[in-house]
Amino acid sequence: MHTLRLLRRARPAMNLRQLEHVVALAEEGSFARAAQRVHLSQPALSRSIQAIEEKLDMVLFDRTTREVQITPAGETVVRRAKKVLFEARCLVRDVALLRNHCIGSVSFGAGPYPAAMLLPAVLDMLAQRHPQLRIDARIDNWKNLLDALYSETLDFLIVDIRGAPPVSEISVIPLPRHRVAWYVREGHPLAQFETLEARQLQAFPIVAVPLPDTMRNALRKWLRYAPGHELEFHLICNDVNVLQEYARKTDALLLLTSHAFWNPARMAGLVPLSLPANSPLWLQFCIVHLAGRTLSPAAEQAIRAVQDAAEAIQPQID
Repeated sequence: MHTLRLLRRARPAMNLRQLEHVVALAEEGSFARAAQRVHLSQPALSRSIQAIEEKLDMVLFDRTTREVQITPAGETVVRRAKKVLFEARCLVRDVALLRNHCIGSVSFGAGPYPAAMLLPAVLDMLAQRHPQLRIDARIDNWKNLLDALYSETLDFLIVDIRGAPPVSEISVIPLPRHRVAWYVREGHPLAQFETLEARQLQAFPIVAVPLPDTMRNALRKWLRYAPGHELEFHLICNDVNVLQEYARKTDALLLLTSHAFWNPARMAGLVPLSLPANSPLWLQFCIVHLAGRTLSPAAEQAIRAVQDAAEAIQPQID
């Protein structure tokens, strides 16, 4: 009987609107701002929060005259509430898609390197397989993309796997590894050598997209930089096409996957350097999405296209 009473007590009736109130107050940290966000008066929001706390029999927020502080119990409730609200939005979206017999739309982000290597093939596949699909594909650095993923404005990301944080909030789908190569302009001083050592590259400027710290450190070690000597880039740009054009006109070194040279038109005027075949440098992209969240049918189809495009690129490494 005691257990039954506890179970009955632990089944408070809360609606989605109340959960929105809790999340809004947690994120805004102020009753005034949260009330404005959910289109309620401040007293009405206060009564709603108080009613939830009474139903749960626990304090979710500590109130002071100036601010609102979420309690540890409140953090747990907010974390679960966000998942419930997300799934509710997904349900509404999917029902609408089923009703209209439409696959809908997808929003995803790609880092500069995966955008240059994968995005054209991915978009071609989606155009052939799902011509009615509406696509929002954004290219940005991995930090901005992660922020957009956490704010739920993007369904998933394609980024370098070393930029994916090892946290429980996200799921990571690895894609095949690919060897990388250094590209320089035709007639570059290093292009004449049949075999190069990594140290020989230190004398030349390096251009690159914004890189995760782990990848920067791996690159610094590969170039045999002395301890304490930081790797500095001559030019950092999100647009690989801009980097390619810059490398054509200067003595800069450009790092790309070996797949890039498969497109002669895009790589005109650039040649790969002859480095040892056992070079440990590699790129591996991955698909990242929020863990425990239901992907839309459109996002699932887009992810499948990314995987197919990554598999089609050769050569790969184990």
